Amino acid sequence: MKEQNPIIKVGFTSGDMNGVGAEILLASLADKKLMDLFIPIIYAPEKNLNYTSNHLGLSDLPFHKISKPSEAKANKINIIDNFNRFADISFGKLDKEMGETAFHSIKHSVEDLKNQKIDVLITSPINKQAIHSDKFNFMGHTDYLDSQIEGTAIMMMVSDELKIALLTEHIPISSVTEKITKELIQDKILNIHQTLIRDFQIEKPKIAILSIDPHSGDGGVISNNDKNITIPTIKEIQKSGILVYGPFSSDSFFGSLEYKKYDITIASYHDQGLIPFKTLSFGMGVNYTSGLDRIRTSPDHGTAYDIAGKGLASKDSFLSSVFQALDIFKMRKTYDEYSKDKLQIQK
Repeated sequence: MKEQNPIIKVGFTSGDMNGVGAEILLASLADKKLMDLFIPIIYAPEKNLNYTSNHLGLSDLPFHKISKPSEAKANKINIIDNFNRFADISFGKLDKEMGETAFHSIKHSVEDLKNQKIDVLITSPINKQAIHSDKFNFMGHTDYLDSQIEGTAIMMMVSDELKIALLTEHIPISSVTEKITKELIQDKILNIHQTLIRDFQIEKPKIAILSIDPHSGDGGVISNNDKNITIPTIKEIQKSGILVYGPFSSDSFFGSLEYKKYDITIASYHDQGLIPFKTLSFGMGVNYTSGLDRIRTSPDHGTAYDIAGKGLASKDSFLSSVFQALDIFKMRKTYDEYSKDKLQIQK
């Protein structure tokens, strides 16, 4: 008989283990109540996990070394250690060898995510300078996932307070305007609209778009980017019935609490969206890679080398990323089953 409610298998990357990621992960999994919700599988060198747990005084963690996800056991911290080479931990140090270890963890966990050997993936923070190499020449997790998993990845920041998505992500500010086109805006809005329905169960999402230029270009006085691109694209999309509004000037949009009227805000570039998000939600936010066939979340902070190994790092954002991934997995499954049943009835 098929199991009605199988326990979700959650994969965790090692991240840069010279930072705070591993200590937050292990400190969280030390709570046995948390592990009742899912089966954890960490892709990391067992030696490094033992070192971190001993350093933090986390004794008697139920480590269980396995070779593949199918061997994972409930109420155990399952470890897949297939690292032929790995860097020893030196808290707070930028180390290219540790970056290579982090990439190995990402590569193998994403392969298992892609092949549905794990249900969702939580990625620990990486240092981009440490990990960047000929093997990992991406700007971050989002770009790498986009290259490996079907769909179109969009960086979405999520908290109870607000949701932010980006038209452009980790690119220089000088390249933003040339990247934003009518086609890009259309694709992003359609993708985000479907994500809000499928992954967040928002039946009629209301989407706000921030202007490319200050004050939407002031009617051409500053620039014609919004007049020629953003405004006509929004009007065209509105004809399809999608509730999209803007462009709004970002300097007053958040301070006036205008964002509360919408289910998500789309920013033109990284800092335009991430500065207000982290001001309002830092420490409780989640980085969600939307638009893909598989689910990945991450805490909203970096490696925090300055406090690594000191037991000072907050678990809040990490725990939010775990709960968000579990919620999205369940909501997506419900939506897909409902849609499938609906299609069968129509036939």
